[in-house]
Amino acid sequence: MKPILTPEEYKYLYRLTEKATPLKSDCGKLCNSICCQQNETDSLGMYLFPGEEVMFTGKEDWLAWERHDPKEYDFPASWPFPVNFVKCSRACPRELRPLACRFYPLTPHIFKNGSWILIYDTLDLPYRCPLIEEQLTMEPNFIETVAKAWSILLKDHRINTLVREDSEERENASLRVPTVVWKSQKLR
Repeated sequence: MKPILTPEEYKYLYRLTEKATPLKSDCGKLCNSICCQQNETDSLGMYLFPGEEVMFTGKEDWLAWERHDPKEYDFPASWPFPVNFVKCSRACPRELRPLACRFYPLTPHIFKNGSWILIYDTLDLPYRCPLIEEQLTMEPNFIETVAKAWSILLKDHRINTLVREDSEERENASLRVPTVVWKSQKLR
């Protein structure tokens, strides 16, 4: 059986990323916390990684939960049912926010040779993030913390497969060349 993350590893990731933020100041002040608000279709949210739901009770009054079938939402076959999609219903306790929120606006990109980098997220979203649009200089500690967290997440074969598929799709789509924010040691 290929490795999967344990509840203890998720607890460690939450402790590791608890205080890391992209800027010294609240980046939400640049955009009025646009990524934390619902849009007119009430469709903004984030997916939890497989097993990350252990960090929540499922009864948080600041999160609305949806259970999605991974087959219907373009997830790898290795992702179990359900894939948990959560939407903010009000401001969250920052120490409890999901990992996807903690990492934004960075995401990993894995090359065919197995090396990987962190880039600005390339998802097509209904809002513009000033950190991406203006390519603001982010805190080095934030970047290193996100890289360390991803180095742990990528050991889970399910997450690794998803990132590989997203990376391949990004390369095949010939989207704009991603801005490299961090390079793994293998790329030197």
